Amino acid sequence: MSDATPEDETEPEAGSPDESDPESWSLDPQVGAELYGDRFSAVYSRLGISGVGAVGVGNTIRIVNNLGPPSARPVIADLVGIADLLKVYVSTSADEGLARKLNELSAAGLGGRPYTGRRSTAIVALARRHGPDRVHEILLPDGVDPGELSRAGDSIKKDHGYLLQLPSDKHGRAIRLLASPFRRHGASLLLIRDDDSRTGARPGAEVPHRPPDPVAVFRAHLRHHLCDRLGWTDEESNRALDGYLQHDGLTTDLHSCYGPQEAVSIAEAVGAVRPADDDAMTQVLARCQPRRRAHAAEVLCTDRSGTGETGTGRRPRRIDQHERAFRIAYAVFARQPLHYVFEAAALLLEEIDGQAKRTDWGRMALQYPVAELLGPLKVDWHESRDATNSPGGSSRSAWLRDGAMRGAIIDEAWHEFDSTRPALLEWLNKLVAASDEPMQRAAAEAAGLLAHHDFDRVCTDLVDNWAASPKPRLRQAAAWAMVAADMGGQVGHLVRRKIRDWAGGGRNYQRDAAARVYASGLQQPDLSWSLADLRRIAQDPMQQYTYSVAQGIRQLYTAHTADRIVTELVTWSEHRQLQPHAAHALLELAEQTDDDSPGGVPNLLVRAAAQEVDSGALVPLWRLALLSPARSASAWHTFGRWLTSADADETVRKAVASLVADLAAGPSLRRRMQFSLDRSAHFNGGLPEWLEAATGR
Repeated sequence: MSDATPEDETEPEAGSPDESDPESWSLDPQVGAELYGDRFSAVYSRLGISGVGAVGVGNTIRIVNNLGPPSARPVIADLVGIADLLKVYVSTSADEGLARKLNELSAAGLGGRPYTGRRSTAIVALARRHGPDRVHEILLPDGVDPGELSRAGDSIKKDHGYLLQLPSDKHGRAIRLLASPFRRHGASLLLIRDDDSRTGARPGAEVPHRPPDPVAVFRAHLRHHLCDRLGWTDEESNRALDGYLQHDGLTTDLHSCYGPQEAVSIAEAVGAVRPADDDAMTQVLARCQPRRRAHAAEVLCTDRSGTGETGTGRRPRRIDQHERAFRIAYAVFARQPLHYVFEAAALLLEEIDGQAKRTDWGRMALQYPVAELLGPLKVDWHESRDATNSPGGSSRSAWLRDGAMRGAIIDEAWHEFDSTRPALLEWLNKLVAASDEPMQRAAAEAAGLLAHHDFDRVCTDLVDNWAASPKPRLRQAAAWAMVAADMGGQVGHLVRRKIRDWAGGGRNYQRDAAARVYASGLQQPDLSWSLADLRRIAQDPMQQYTYSVAQGIRQLYTAHTADRIVTELVTWSEHRQLQPHAAHALLELAEQTDDDSPGGVPNLLVRAAAQEVDSGALVPLWRLALLSPARSASAWHTFGRWLTSADADETVRKAVASLVADLAAGPSLRRRMQFSLDRSAHFNGGLPEWLEAATGR
């Protein structure tokens, strides 16, 4: 039985995202940079990635097999940038063991902690054995057994290396299952798994991974930047490197890095500025992750001396908690008007008192000015007068000079204070229940960050309940939390498993939440995986009355995915349950304008005119939309825009004329088209010659 009715979704709640505005659904990629700093996933930042941290994935080159509906199929992708990786790679203790395993075995494993450079170590091992242009990555959809790869057949090439990342519980079995098929094809398979242990039993084919020396990583990347990008000689770069490493604190910062990726970021920052003295170097290092963590600890370490900032003697009871609560709220609500900070800090204090079973003291008022509550953040606060303009008017906003301090402060609050976690989680729950969208977004983003530290607990206590809520705003908060979690890169496989569970589970509210995750910006490694989830969700009767699936399609649409998405929608148009979604998704795509078009020509029309999209495939979709009782009014409005664009732009006119002719071939639709055109304000002086010919007049 459905757990929702059409009435649940007919009208958005006050304070919830505008259901008709797709931009209100998506999560700004800047959020990822604020929460994760140097660890922000390149999938969202759209920055090129290479070196110790990661190697970019190129075009998908082969589909391994068809596992039947839904068509979430394993794919094999090229890895690019390996030649550059070899130039900067720093050896680890795993190199020798991996080389030996790959010489002896067709399938081997590498176990290590995330963010330790294990992926680069695996790629280098395969590149050294098979060559940089013979290394690929196998992308396996969640829920698909690794044993399916034994049916890969000709997709596995002789003397090529393949990388596969799997959860720990599947690793040993996968090596046993896949060793024989890869041996038959004369290829190598290297599996990566998460492994926090330093000792203990390991599969005989697995090698433990340890991170490389961070100072060596810094030297390798900065030398590459100075020599290959700026043209310095080896002597010049070595002299500069030795000088930089003499700076007080740089070596300490490098050894405080959480993995080589942070050391790479420091090297890139130093290479971009090339600081001339200690003061300039200090400014560069101020925004590295180790310094951010140290500053976050300073922010939340309030004055315990008993003097206070004002020097008035003993500090009042509870002031430490008040300051910490205010600073945590200030970070969570960065870039938001300050009244949210006051409200959220009061709620956090109430929750802390409740956890401690203290008497409710009520909310503090007119006791402490903002600058005193912020302590080390008061410099940021004073700068906010010039740095921000509140969207609400004259209210000032919470402002951080370094945006990535937002995530560092939340991390510090989670890790460093006893009995804080239950209060923080319940606090986020209360914020999401509020009616203001900024409070919901901020709480969902913080929950996404905390999911990196305890994914199961955050989902059990918060996100799963939001996803199952009858209230659309809570389901949207669940979607934002999952996208925010995915932005960090480390728990992407857990996020996708959660989305699969929601999409295929028995609760249609959770299926709607899964669609909202896609509408908020999540993308699977292969488009077919995302479309398979959305197709499954669209079959839910509740979805007939929502925007979620169509908005998910809209977020997946790019110039490169246009043809595949249109082809998928044509398939949907052949199934009654999916037809409303096909029509609605077409209208969403048909409205998007081409940024490069001075006349604002719809992007999908530009693609059709350039034959990047099959124009014939648009005919059944437009027919479905124009004849839909629920969407015909908006469909005719959008279709009219296509006609006026074609009348003004000859480059797309032929494609539109062909589309009109095909649609007018049906008597019913031809009559409706003539009725609509005769009443069009744009054509009140008569139809242009090309349009008359297309309609058969």
